[in-house]
Amino acid sequence: MRRVLLIYGAYVALIWIYFSFFYELDTFSQSRFGAYSHAYYFTTLAFPWVFLWCWHNSKKTAHITERMEERWSRRWVQSIFFGLFISVIYLLVKLPLDVLWYGIAQANGVNHQPILDWVLEWLLEASFFIAMITAMIFGVRLFMGKFEKKWWLALWVSTLPVVLFIVYIQPVVIDPLFETFQPLESGPLKSSIVEIAEGAGIDESNIYEVNMSEKTSSFNAYVTGLGNQKRIVLWDTTLNGMKQDEVLFILAHEVAHYVKHHVYIGVFGYIALSFAVLWLLAKAFSFVFHNVKHRIGLQNRMNLRSIPVLLLLASLLLFATQPLSLYVSREMERSADQYAIQHTDNLDPALESYRSLAVQSKSDVSPPSWIVWLRYTHPPIKERIERIRKNK
Repeated sequence: MRRVLLIYGAYVALIWIYFSFFYELDTFSQSRFGAYSHAYYFTTLAFPWVFLWCWHNSKKTAHITERMEERWSRRWVQSIFFGLFISVIYLLVKLPLDVLWYGIAQANGVNHQPILDWVLEWLLEASFFIAMITAMIFGVRLFMGKFEKKWWLALWVSTLPVVLFIVYIQPVVIDPLFETFQPLESGPLKSSIVEIAEGAGIDESNIYEVNMSEKTSSFNAYVTGLGNQKRIVLWDTTLNGMKQDEVLFILAHEVAHYVKHHVYIGVFGYIALSFAVLWLLAKAFSFVFHNVKHRIGLQNRMNLRSIPVLLLLASLLLFATQPLSLYVSREMERSADQYAIQHTDNLDPALESYRSLAVQSKSDVSPPSWIVWLRYTHPPIKERIERIRKNK
C-alpha cells in the first residue's frame, strides 16, 4: 500500500510540475488557470483507484469490515452501513483536493463564491454522492444474492426507471437546490430569445435565467430535462456580460440541441453504455474470482471486502469508455454549432461570443488531442472560432 501511495505522490508531483512550468498553454488570458485545470483533472482522475486499492489492502479497514459482518447478519443492513462508511471516508480524504481547487479558482478570479456558500454546496453534493454509492452497493449485493450470473442485467433494468425519473425531475427538483432560477426579465433581449426558442417549438415558460454571478464570472448556457420539463438555462453572467447578438448566437446553439434531439440521444446513449459497462464489469469481476482472488485476499464475492474491488473495476471501465462518450458529446456540440451558424446572419458577434467565453473562463483554447480525448465534452474554443470564420 505504501508503494502505491508513493507512486501516486510522484505522479501528482510530475503532473503539477509539467502543467505549471512546461505545458505550452494557449489561452486568451494572462493566467495559467487552464493548465492548472488539466493538472487538477489528472490528479483527481487516479485518486479513486488509489483510494480503493489502499482501502482493500488496509488491515484497519479489513478489521472494520469484518466487525460489520459479525455485528449485522442481514446483508442489506451490512450494505447500507458499509456504503455510508466508505463513501464518507472517501469524501473526507478527497476534501483537501476540493479545497485546493476552490483556492486555485479563487486566486485566478474564476470563482468568487463565499466560503460558507461553498461548504454548504459541498455538503449537499456529498449527500447525493453518499446516497448514490450506498444505493449502488445495496443493489449490487441484493441482485448478486438473487441472480448469481445475471445480477448485472437485473441491476441495469432496475436503474432504468430511476435514471429516467432523475433526468425528468432534475430541472425542477434537484437543480434548484443548488442555484436560483427565474424567468427572463422583460425587454428586447427576452423578446428576441423567445422568438428564436418558439420557432424551434420551445415555450417561453421553459427559458430560465440562473443566478451564477454570486459564484463565478464565467459565461455559460445549457439545456436540460425531458418532455414538458425541458428547459433552456442562461447564466445571468452571460446575459449581463455579452451583447444581445452574442447571447442570441449562444441561444441558437442551445436550441439546436433540442431541434436535433441531442438530449434524447444523450439519455439513450447513457442507457446503452451503462448496459455495456455493467456486462463488462460482471465479466471482469468473474475473472478476478476465478484467477486472482486468493492473491488479493478475497474469499467470497458476497463479502463486503469484495465491494472495493468491484468499485475499482467499475471506475476503470468507466475511464476506458469515457473517450467514446466524450467523442459523441463533442460531435453533438459541433452539430449544434453548425446549426447556430446556419441560422445566424451576422457571424461577427458569434466570434466575439466564443472569445468572451474563453476569456472569462481563462480556459485552454487549443489543447493537444490527447487531452481533448480524455476530458473535453466540447470542441476546443479555437476550433469553434475557426469553424465560424470559415462560414463567414
